[in-house]
Amino acid sequence: MRLKTFIATYLLFLCILYSSLGIITVYMANSQTELLKEKSVGEYHSIAATLAKDIAVLYGRSEGFPDIDNTESVNSLVKGYTQYYKRYNIEIAVDDLSLPERSGWSGWSGNGFENNEIFFVRQEQGHFIRIIGTLPEPFQFYRLSYHLNITKNIMDMQNIQSILLLFAVIFSVLTAIALYFILSGIFKPLGVVADISRKIAGGQYDERIYIRGKHELSEMAADFNHMAEIIEKQICSLEDEAVGKQQFVDNFAHEIRTPLTTIYGYAEYMQKASLDEKEIIESAQYIMDESNHMKHISNSLLELATLRNYTPIKSKISIPRLFDEINRSMDKSLQEHKTQLTCHYDVDAIDGQDDLIKSLLINLCQNALKSCAPSEGIIHLEAAKQGENVVILVSDNGCGIPEESIEKVAEPFYRVDKSRSREHGGAGLGLTLCKQIAEAHGAEMTIESVVGMGTTIKVIFTSKAISTSTNKAKFTSTS
Repeated sequence: MRLKTFIATYLLFLCILYSSLGIITVYMANSQTELLKEKSVGEYHSIAATLAKDIAVLYGRSEGFPDIDNTESVNSLVKGYTQYYKRYNIEIAVDDLSLPERSGWSGWSGNGFENNEIFFVRQEQGHFIRIIGTLPEPFQFYRLSYHLNITKNIMDMQNIQSILLLFAVIFSVLTAIALYFILSGIFKPLGVVADISRKIAGGQYDERIYIRGKHELSEMAADFNHMAEIIEKQICSLEDEAVGKQQFVDNFAHEIRTPLTTIYGYAEYMQKASLDEKEIIESAQYIMDESNHMKHISNSLLELATLRNYTPIKSKISIPRLFDEINRSMDKSLQEHKTQLTCHYDVDAIDGQDDLIKSLLINLCQNALKSCAPSEGIIHLEAAKQGENVVILVSDNGCGIPEESIEKVAEPFYRVDKSRSREHGGAGLGLTLCKQIAEAHGAEMTIESVVGMGTTIKVIFTSKAISTSTNKAKFTSTS
């Protein structure tokens, strides 16, 4: 590309340069020719007028026409003119047209020429301007031949043309060098772009272009860098997603392996062993429990798949009614676990899909219940206004989550305490569902936790999902 641009630009430059040089040369030659022509014509008329006056003196104004006896006098007069003007590279000759048998004094005779004819003549001796005409009346029978030697003028003009051509050649060479470096400077950033593009295509997504200045190329570099950043983020996102998918598959395989192994083991035990009715019932119960666990996993995965790119059907949800339903749903578990649930709200309603919001809060409360020690646990459910937004939070005084695990607890099948999760039949999908439901409603879910002190999970809804009220309420459910 650079070579093609260089050749095209340089050829265009040469065409313009030498065309201009040709025009200037022709103009100079024509101007010089016109000047010499005007000079010659002026000198010719001056010589003709002066010569006519001198001949008139020789003949005498009253004598009328000349006779043969005056020929020598005129001849001497012309020789004097010839010697004088020869010093100025001018040769003149006078022919007496009344004596056709005579050829004149200098051999420049030319019968048949019209009056005051101008010629540019090139001979072995050089270049000449030749003017032939008759003297003014009453001496029109004398023909004056005028020859101006312009060889030196022509040589000077040719030398100037040669110098101009030399300068044009030198200037062409210097221009070629300058043009090469200029194009190299212009195309260098493009080369950098191409090089960086190849590196990015090769997987080096952190490569960037650095071009100084404020011009189109720097703007292009900025846009390219912005594009590279977006590509890098997308690639990193795809890589993280691929890793997450692989981790999901690994966790799912690990999660499903335990109940399958249990089911197979008890089924084989029932097939091969001689069991009484009580042992058969116990083994069948184990199989049913593990089957329910697998059913719970499949239902959770189906719900996750349903929530992906799902748009909730929103309606106004009463906070008091919602909290009361959650309290009644959790009542049996709270009593068995001997844990206290307190509810408080200072907003009346939010906009959302009722069943999803209820599922979200029940999952958070169940996770809080699992983390609390029996007979010591306190779970707090609250809906409060925070600026223009509303926050529903679930807090507990349970075991807490280590700091390094807070960002991972919402990943599918992730467990902070695997033995505790297995004991309570969890599959590590509860917080994943909660996060999906929150995102489907345009809300943000945050987790704050301190090991040994408890966990607080906040679901922050935007102002568009809020319907505020000045009424406040609080109730407590205890074991």
